[in-house]
Amino acid sequence: MSSNKMINKLIEGLKQNPDESSQAAVAVLLRPLENDLEIFLVKRADVPGDPWSGDMAFPGGKKVVHDKTLLETVTREVWEETKIDLTDKKVLGYLESICSWVKEEMAVQPVIYFFDENSEYVLNYELSRAFWAPLSELVKTRQNAKVKKWNTQVFNYDDEIIWGLTYRMIERILEIINN
Repeated sequence: MSSNKMINKLIEGLKQNPDESSQAAVAVLLRPLENDLEIFLVKRADVPGDPWSGDMAFPGGKKVVHDKTLLETVTREVWEETKIDLTDKKVLGYLESICSWVKEEMAVQPVIYFFDENSEYVLNYELSRAFWAPLSELVKTRQNAKVKKWNTQVFNYDDEIIWGLTYRMIERILEIINN
């Protein structure tokens, strides 16, 4: 399937408005490859006491008092973490908000963005690594694993375990594209 067809299927399956009751938002950055899409992933820095320490994730974070909308939250957080400016980027839509297993009361709103160029990024202290991963390659690495205290499905890509919220968000994107 061409990357354009994948993007069109994704747009059809996404919500067009965010769930503003969510407490956090992440940016799912997609860019086209020939017959594939790449997705931007970051690795959280190792920080004692942080429940997501060392996990692979999408850039983003918690809504703060001065954020009027979740788009403001995700734009601010992604800029702080990566210096990627989402201000003029195309929002394709929104996945359903998803709750963390680690903090069940925290709903996270995934915001899907389309990138048609290579964006430079600079990681801040909250992140230790970032890379673009082709969706077709991620799928090939799906397996079961024990991560922290959970037995769960993961992607094991480029020596990194992608699990939990991030895994479930990617799976939802794949479901939409493949239906």
